[in-house]
Amino acid sequence: MRWAFLLFALLPALAQASGLTQEEARILDRLVEEALPRDPGYLRALADLEASRQTLGILGAVSAEVGASLAGEYGQVASSYRLAVSLNLAELFRDRSPALKALEAQVEAQRREVRVRVAGAFFRWLSAREAARTAADGVEAREAELKAVQARARVGGATPAEVLAAAERLSQARLALYRANLDLALALEDLARAVGLPLDALRALLRPLEAQGGTSVAPPRPRGP
Repeated sequence: MRWAFLLFALLPALAQASGLTQEEARILDRLVEEALPRDPGYLRALADLEASRQTLGILGAVSAEVGASLAGEYGQVASSYRLAVSLNLAELFRDRSPALKALEAQVEAQRREVRVRVAGAFFRWLSAREAARTAADGVEAREAELKAVQARARVGGATPAEVLAAAERLSQARLALYRANLDLALALEDLARAVGLPLDALRALLRPLEAQGGTSVAPPRPRGP
């Protein structure tokens, strides 16, 4: 658990170092909000805390005593009942018990763990998205290069070997784009698992990032020359 606390403490620095925009930071917070009510560990810790609060609340400070006594004149037996209800104000207003504080700490620890997990998956998705965008730009550059070499070759300004070399570079760029798209798809699936959402719902949350440019949430398809 110690590594989780350390990573959580470093999240703001990681976000700044990764160059998160305001919209990306907002979406990260929304993803964490979606993940919390779907995380079994967090829900279990929250349920334990609420149960403890009910036990240690005002009902725990109230004690009832029911008893019976015998009373009567001339040795006659008569029943009488007494009900004593006392409110232990010291118990009610004292500091929260160590057990309650421990449960609150457990809830906070689970919350941090969920945020660390979601943030890590989100950063990996952003990195894969940027790599896919760079690879797509590389394909466009190699396509333009091949067209330029082919145009020069038609007027004798480039050799067939130069055309073949340019075509090979384009082929390598397309392969790199294919791999980047595969990494992006896997990163998206990992993020969906971390948040606990189906892919369609996750894409809907990530869609505002598309308006800022860059690679689409869905991996782009390689284009022909």
